[in-house]
Amino acid sequence: MLVRLEIRDFALIDRVEILPFAGLNVLTGETGAGKSIVIDAISAIAGERTGRDMVRSGSETAVLEAVFRGVSDRIPSDFAESTGLRLDEGDELYVGREISANGRSLCRVNGRMVPLAVLRELLSYLVDIHGQNDNQAIFRPETHLALLDRSIGEPIQAALADYGAEFDRLQAIRRRMEELGSDPAERERTLDLLRYQVDEIQRAGIRPDEDERLASRRKVVANAGRIIESLEAAYEILEGEGEASVSAALASAVARVETAARSLAKAEEHRAALEEARMAVETSAAGLRRLVEGIEVKPGELEQIDERLDLLFRLKKKYGGTLAEVARYLENAARRLAALEDGEAEHARLEKESIAQTEVLLAKAAVLTRLRTEASERISSRIGAELETLGMRGVRFAVRIAPANEAKEEEERPAPRFLRTGTDQVEFLISPNPGEPLKPLARIASGGEAARIMLAIKAILADADRIPVLIFDEVDTGISGRTAGSVGEKLSRLAGSHQVICVTHMAQIAAMADHQILIEKTTDGQRTWTSLRALDRAERRAELARLLSGGTGESEALDLAERLLGHADASRSRIRSEAEG
Repeated sequence: MLVRLEIRDFALIDRVEILPFAGLNVLTGETGAGKSIVIDAISAIAGERTGRDMVRSGSETAVLEAVFRGVSDRIPSDFAESTGLRLDEGDELYVGREISANGRSLCRVNGRMVPLAVLRELLSYLVDIHGQNDNQAIFRPETHLALLDRSIGEPIQAALADYGAEFDRLQAIRRRMEELGSDPAERERTLDLLRYQVDEIQRAGIRPDEDERLASRRKVVANAGRIIESLEAAYEILEGEGEASVSAALASAVARVETAARSLAKAEEHRAALEEARMAVETSAAGLRRLVEGIEVKPGELEQIDERLDLLFRLKKKYGGTLAEVARYLENAARRLAALEDGEAEHARLEKESIAQTEVLLAKAAVLTRLRTEASERISSRIGAELETLGMRGVRFAVRIAPANEAKEEEERPAPRFLRTGTDQVEFLISPNPGEPLKPLARIASGGEAARIMLAIKAILADADRIPVLIFDEVDTGISGRTAGSVGEKLSRLAGSHQVICVTHMAQIAAMADHQILIEKTTDGQRTWTSLRALDRAERRAELARLLSGGTGESEALDLAERLLGHADASRSRIRSEAEG
């Protein structure tokens, strides 16, 4: 169960600490006091998306912390192992989330940082939040299959895992067949194209970095005359005939300084430097001569280079931006060509394998359909009974299961359509009044009826899911006072096996609480903040009177609130006796 919830700098909340108890915890307060903020905070701890706008104005970070106790048996061991979480040390599980004003989010489990996705999955085993949007979700048929499967519990999960493994095998076979091509004519066209591409690249005989080397050679070939002329002119300056050359001038300078150095010791270092310069000039001159002698341009070489570069350019344009990518394309195309050339026999083999795998998958899907059909009868009866207790007398509820690809009557039934969840589509039907036919829930139920139907489903799912903490945000939307009493009893029954936290505006529901928490909004004229406090018996009586009278505080409302508390005490005692019996 959830034993501690701390919220700091979140929306209007400065800092609050909530210590929920076992049983039914009810949150009440004036409209706008911040009841939904508490649910938003719990949703954020549970890994739901939230924005930086939820950080309290003037603060840098919102901090949300929750402590759960006695929940290790509710978390699958394979999840703990796959995420590396050590959840078996001690009896408490610490969960924290920090939301920065810059939009960043930091999640921790038992002090260890984890990704948001891990936090979300972990909390999905511990907390089920029924928000106001869930009443609208019940109208969407695409959610009905998941709700039905959740009511079945472990048996359907095992069957789904079994089906999923066979589903993946069939998908892999079909992908392989698509690679080979199912149409012989299309496969032949693909073969022709691949043969042409492989032949074109292979005939080119490209070499690594060939284009770069050719581009460099082209510069030399295209400018050979000017290069030779420049190099020879430089050589003539350095090593030409006569004393005008740099080499001759340096040799003369070395001889003269050498004469001076015989009498002036300091001149020796300059003689050595000049000698070094003379040798460097001779070395460079020799190098320039070798460069000139090494420049050899064959007739027509420039045209040949241009043609080759043009070919390489066209190959790169067709098969990749670089020659390395062209080479990779050739490797892949050659591999696919080899596979396709043997593809006819391979395709025939895969086709037989696909037919056999389809039969296997049909058998696995039939198990899912059987489990869902059996469960649909149970859940229809149970939801009908639950709705009776919630004031919807005479209502009929049913679950329709049909093939996902169900054809119209005049059409030939198509081949089975395999989905990740099987071959079934599920839709909830309802007849709210005796004598009326069953029709899709989305077309019949009102908002108040949707809230009660969802509560009935939650009551059934609670037994199947074993999720310890159930949270209801304004489950009383659209219902009357008489029905609110039935809803309160239903929540109290759920609280016998789960910890329930509920936000409500209805006194009849609040009276059934084992513990009631008041949410208040306070302002000092400059800042506004939300606070929470647990109510004692007298304070609960005053709060129920406010809910009953709209805050006018008449003595009649206080008397009615006291009678309501007394009736709730008796109802809780009866519910506990029935549970123990």
